[in-house]
Amino acid sequence: MNKSTIKEETKIDYSLWENGNDANWYSDDPILTRYAERYLSEAVLHYVEEQFKKTGALAAGPMDRRAVHTDREGAPKLIRYNKKGEEINQVWYNEGYRQTVKEGYGTGVVAYRYDQNAPEKIPFLVNTILIYLLCETEPGFTCPVGLSQSTAFVLEKFGSEQQKAEYLSRLASWDSDNFAEGATFLTEIQGGSDVGAAQTRAIKNGDHYLLSGEKWFASNCDAEVAIVLARVNDKPSTKGLGLFLVPRTLPDGNRNNVTIRRLKDKLGVRAVASGELVLNNAIGYLIGEEEKGFKYMAEALNVSRLGTGLSGIAIARRGFLEAAIYTAHREAFGQTINKFPMVRETLVNMITEIEAGWATAAQTIKLFDEVHTYDIRNESKYSLLRILLSLLKYRGSELGVSAAKDSLELHGGNGYIEEYVTPRLIRDAIVNPVWEGTANIQSLELLKTLSKVGSSVFVHNLRDVLNTISHPAVQDLTSFFNKEVERLEKLIDHVLNQDDYTQNALAKKLADIMYDVFSGVYLLEEAQYDLNQKQDGRRVLAVEQWIRLKFDQSEDKGILANFSVSDDLFESLVCFGKKGF
Repeated sequence: MNKSTIKEETKIDYSLWENGNDANWYSDDPILTRYAERYLSEAVLHYVEEQFKKTGALAAGPMDRRAVHTDREGAPKLIRYNKKGEEINQVWYNEGYRQTVKEGYGTGVVAYRYDQNAPEKIPFLVNTILIYLLCETEPGFTCPVGLSQSTAFVLEKFGSEQQKAEYLSRLASWDSDNFAEGATFLTEIQGGSDVGAAQTRAIKNGDHYLLSGEKWFASNCDAEVAIVLARVNDKPSTKGLGLFLVPRTLPDGNRNNVTIRRLKDKLGVRAVASGELVLNNAIGYLIGEEEKGFKYMAEALNVSRLGTGLSGIAIARRGFLEAAIYTAHREAFGQTINKFPMVRETLVNMITEIEAGWATAAQTIKLFDEVHTYDIRNESKYSLLRILLSLLKYRGSELGVSAAKDSLELHGGNGYIEEYVTPRLIRDAIVNPVWEGTANIQSLELLKTLSKVGSSVFVHNLRDVLNTISHPAVQDLTSFFNKEVERLEKLIDHVLNQDDYTQNALAKKLADIMYDVFSGVYLLEEAQYDLNQKQDGRRVLAVEQWIRLKFDQSEDKGILANFSVSDDLFESLVCFGKKGF
């Protein structure tokens, strides 16, 4: 590589902020603004960017202040009965949270996808950027947002014209007085991730069905528009499941026959009311064909998994921001602690993980839009999308947990105190690996897709990308990843040639390697883009650090290399100094 320098005028000075609330989480996030600029058309970016900036300020300011109260003293409460003893099943929310709901949905985080006034069709990337910003402050609120997105998406793809007119229109409304939240109810106590064990029954009754059964973990349990899996026949597993639109309020104004038995007392994300539901001949309207319920719900899960993976990266970003600011202020042994090599290495590793996460997230969202927004669909694209959704959900969720822990540790003892955001970040982050399928479930989903299509869809995509990388500054890195892709192909084929038990045992290890290679290859592609378009080699350094983190196989664990984070590396990666070559 050529001798390089850091351009001082582009650097972020974290000492100018007292904490993360002083920044605008869109405008002051060079990663987010850069991906919006690259992957949104000029017309769409011009149409939505002011809203991105407003949301960046909203999330960093009033939403975050209200989130503290909701997490501590203002969690939702179930009111089963009114003063007359009548069962009403209402959930009480504090006034601050209600304002967050009004302002949060008012950003267009659901509505933009269905915006008829936009200059062109709005891609899902717009909605995911908005939910990412909201996740940095209140994942408990963004759970209902994600569920509303999922519900709207299912009705968009599979709902009848009447269902779209009556319910999708409200899920996508900009009018807070007309807006309705969504939810997806599938989990039952005897099944958990084994959705095929569902016992809730649906019996046809004229133009609707009557649903009876229990749902064990229903988040956003008082949502106005829920989609619910229920058994329509005695066919085994998921083959006998239909999907139903179950409104909380019926067309005649009466409440549907759904009882909230109790709310869950959760470790984190306390803002969202998660409850146990009892359906007693609840009225439901069939969505699509009777026996395709699980197929439809799987698409809702894909939207939720995308959001959950992004939520993990968002929490990592918030944790990184708070840690970078804190360590720029905190002095020990005569200097700010961000001068110490191990502190620097932690911050460098955190931002490298976030960069790698966004390299994968950007491709996942781009592919989602190709398949579901622009209908550029074929089997290979859809199979690759399923693979990426599982990888992003798994590793993005895990990143939120590890980064929140690292951020707390960099705060020292203060990080364990509730006046700082770090305890809440950890509590909220831990739900993401559990929501919408654990790491084990995602690894099995990955294995299921690979068993159908083999290694070629994934490996050919990586090779095609590597063939486009020709910048002389990254030739060695390109050669490195060409070898890693060759090795990965052999590993995938090896796993697929084993018996079922062995395949399952190896699935998570394989998922990790696939994510590491995919993120590295696409981070390299993003690095070349920056070199060509902006003469900025910062992401080249991120690729090199990613290789150190994930591919160092040396017996001495890198000790003999005497690696330490230089001023140059720290200022470029952590402080976003533009690196010239």
